[in-house]
Order: sequence, then C-alpha cells, then structure tokens
Amino acid sequence: MDSGQMKTGKVVALCSAKGGVGQTFLATNLAIALQKKYLSITLVDGKLQFGDIAIALDLKTSVTMKDVAEDIARIDHSLISNYLTNHESGIQVLAAPERPEHAELVTNDVIKKAVHMLKDHYDYTVIDCGYAFHETTLDLLDIANDILVITTPDMTALKNTKQLLETFEQLGYTSKIKLVINRYDMEGLIKPEEIPAMLQLPDAEFVSNNFKLASQSLNIGIPVVSRRSGTDLAKDLGRLADCIVKNNHVDDETDSRKERTKKLWFGRKK
Repeated sequence: MDSGQMKTGKVVALCSAKGGVGQTFLATNLAIALQKKYLSITLVDGKLQFGDIAIALDLKTSVTMKDVAEDIARIDHSLISNYLTNHESGIQVLAAPERPEHAELVTNDVIKKAVHMLKDHYDYTVIDCGYAFHETTLDLLDIANDILVITTPDMTALKNTKQLLETFEQLGYTSKIKLVINRYDMEGLIKPEEIPAMLQLPDAEFVSNNFKLASQSLNIGIPVVSRRSGTDLAKDLGRLADCIVKNNHVDDETDSRKERTKKLWFGRKK
C-alpha cells in the first residue's frame, strides 16, 4: 500500500440477528475473495470482546484494536497501516483486542475514526460486526456502503432476521442491505428461493452448505477460498465477491453521471 495514495474505498459490513450463522467464516473468506480480484483489502474484527478473525486466519497479531484506542490521538492516515497485521493471502487485518476487558477501551469514536482512515487507503474494508443491535455495530452500519445480513434457512434465524430487517428499515438502511443465505441447501421446511419474498426483499445471495469443510477451515485457520478454491462453497463465495464489486461499480458510475450532469447543468446557468 502506498501511504501517499488516497482512495475512496468501500466498506462492507457483515451482521446477523443471531450467532451460529457462519458470519466470521463468510467475512474472512469474502475478504480474501475480494483480494483475489487485485483489490487492496483490509479486514476489521468488529466483535471487540470475543472476536475470532485472528484464529480463523491462524494469524499471530502483535497489535490490535486496543493499540489503536491507546494511540488514537496521534494516529493519522499515514500511520493506520502500522496497526494492521498482514495475512499470507495479501489482506491486512485489524484484530480485536486479545482480552474481553480491553474492548472497553475501544469507544465508538475510536472505531469510526479507524474505519474512515482505512477507507482512504484500501479498496474495500470488510467488517465482521457481530450482532446487529450493539451500539458499536450500528455506528459501523452507518458508515457501510453495503450491509450483508447473514442468515440460515432455519426458522429461528429467519424469524430473528425478519425482525432485524424491520428495524433496519426504520433506521434507513434498506438501500444498503444485501441478504446472504448461508447453508441455503440444508434440510429445512422452507425452500431457499422462497426466503427473499418471505423477508420482503427482492433477492438474495446464496452460499451452499458444507459444514464439515467450513468448520475444518476455521479450526486450522486456512480459509476455503485459499486452499479449496475448486469446491462449490468457494465458488459461491467468489460469486458473492463478484456481486459486491459489480454493485459498487454500478453505484460509482451512477454517481459519476450525476456529478457530470450537475456540472453541465450549472455550467449552462452561468
């Protein structure tokens, strides 16, 4: 990363209404799938008390979000990269504090400032936000360009996700939401293709169920998209990355057209 190069990067936040839906697995693999598109990627562990990103990547971290919090007064855009840990895939990781009590040091202002600085240097900042109703999570969702709401086809997860989406609508997040149905082909009472309509969304992204492979990759710290790229699971994760890049490219082109139109319009009025 060129510390002198300033970007207008995108923020992709993953959240869920309940645990156990594969959010950390998706966050780590999505970050690497995006990096494979020759993009610069940073991955932030927003689960400040019990974050598992470092374990999921078998990453030894010498600095964490705790260090960012302690040094926040002197950190600027040129220094933020010093608090990241490089993963062999090429992504950079901002890890959660090693001890749960250290999470209290990481205020909302600290994490927001850190993410804004990361946006200036990386094409994408992927954040594993944890449960959606935490105050810190809501601040991160405000910053995000894309909010990936992770669920699975079981009834408990879908019920909680529906309530979460209703809350997000009230908060004005609807236009940023992309529903991701993990383990979509697991046995259940509801057909996967019926879930988006059930949750009053136009569509969803689907990630197949290979619980054994996903669990093994987390336990040994080797993401599926790194070493098992030929599997259906890895291919689904690659398609999810494609979708995010495509949607943001369309948004960027739309913003550019609006800006050109604005300049032409006001130019004529002079």
